[in-house]
Amino acid sequence: MSGGAGSPMATSPKAVREDVIDLAHRWFLDGRRIDMQQLARELGIGRATLYRWWGSREVVIGEVVWRVIAEAITRVEARGYGEPAERFVRNFGKLADTVRTFEPLSRFVADDPEYGLRVLTSGYTVVQGRMIDWAAARLAGLPDLDPRIEIRDLAYAIVRIGEAFVWSDVITGDPPRSEKATAMVELLVSAASGRHPKETE
Repeated sequence: MSGGAGSPMATSPKAVREDVIDLAHRWFLDGRRIDMQQLARELGIGRATLYRWWGSREVVIGEVVWRVIAEAITRVEARGYGEPAERFVRNFGKLADTVRTFEPLSRFVADDPEYGLRVLTSGYTVVQGRMIDWAAARLAGLPDLDPRIEIRDLAYAIVRIGEAFVWSDVITGDPPRSEKATAMVELLVSAASGRHPKETE
């Protein structure tokens, strides 16, 4: 069986599966609505195949959003410095600010706040779970963390606090406050490490 270079048949099933997220990611950055039927049509696959691979539109968008966040994490951590706890808190704050000010993501949430928050802050997609995994992995590397602390519980609390302040305009109507998220995370990490948080001006 053969196909041209641009034919879906020329690509392995695994690569085509990832092509769904690649295309959806491009549409997301362009502000285009991610429609499952249009994705299937443009990629030359059936809708049944698309849903078998990814389950739902929410899952596809969640993968796209996580790609955005993962790229931001890479950039933020590449510039990180200082001792581990301080670096984690600083990186979390920078990540929160980067995510909140990323125009395609802010636009996505603003267009349909309830749906956007479901994608970003619930178990319907991979976003929240992978954020918790990331935070837990970084917390596990802190040398002075109280061994009685359940790391994943602390990571969950940190991520939820971040969500509450970063998307507060959608949740409560208050302005988003990434710096407040950072301050609260610093309090949690300092308490878990048995240290006093640094005073801020």
